[in-house]
Amino acid sequence: MTKRIYVPDIECDSCSKLISKRFSRTNGIKSFNIHQDYIDLDYDNEQTSEKDIIETIKNLGFRADTKPFERKNLKERMRHYKENKHKYRIEKKVFGYALGIFFILSLLQLISYYLFLQNIPNFLETYGWWLFYLNISVATISLGIWHVEAYRAKVTCMVGMMIGMTIGMQTGMMIGVVFGATNGFFVGAMVGMILGTIVGIITGRCCGIMGVMEGMMAGLMGGTMGPMISVMMFSDNLLWFMPFYMVINIIILWGMSYMVYEEVVEGNIKVMKKPKDFATLTSLAVIVTFILLAIMIYGPKSTLLSF
Repeated sequence: MTKRIYVPDIECDSCSKLISKRFSRTNGIKSFNIHQDYIDLDYDNEQTSEKDIIETIKNLGFRADTKPFERKNLKERMRHYKENKHKYRIEKKVFGYALGIFFILSLLQLISYYLFLQNIPNFLETYGWWLFYLNISVATISLGIWHVEAYRAKVTCMVGMMIGMTIGMQTGMMIGVVFGATNGFFVGAMVGMILGTIVGIITGRCCGIMGVMEGMMAGLMGGTMGPMISVMMFSDNLLWFMPFYMVINIIILWGMSYMVYEEVVEGNIKVMKKPKDFATLTSLAVIVTFILLAIMIYGPKSTLLSF
């Protein structure tokens, strides 16, 4: 029997090889031809069935059906959200949690300032804007990680690599640019690179070693590029540049969350939802932020920066 199975998650040769390897060990499949988003196959319906073949593909972490998958455009997505808000329970929390973490970090830093940081000469002039951007970065990155970790599901290699690459890269870029402006290129690159690489590993591991490696490479690149930007622009309207820079980074991370829902969650009945609670997430964000704050204030400064 000849059948076409739609598999929209076939993105690279590795995906095709994975499916081919499994099909070659599956009884009843006579021949198959793997295309970009579908598979044409011929099978013996006495040895296997359409349902079994689809289940085999799904067990590899790919979506599969006899009907084509259609991605919703933004208008359709908004209508679907209004009609099915219960399906977006976790997504509804992302924006509120991000704002909550940002304001909690800002409040704690304000308290710290009046308790002991105001004794540091020119503290607000030197660090004020960069604490603001640090809090935005930590809040946004934390929710990106939280959203990915909230779901337990099989992820294709391509999607997993995109997750690790995006969050690892933006972590290095956002944190690195802040520390490049306050401490110089060396400290900025070290902090951005290490943090970006760690985040890349955490988020990229959802698809195994390929995602981990992609996340590490992205963290390495973003962590060195971020401080490079701030050092190069330090005396050339850097503070005018930063709002645009941060907004674009935030949009990229929010777009990644949109991709996670569309590619991993939607239509996947096997996905498990296990999000961390707000208190745990905030506690981790506070700990990381104040470690970074200590490095920012008391860490070495480049002689090229004038404070």
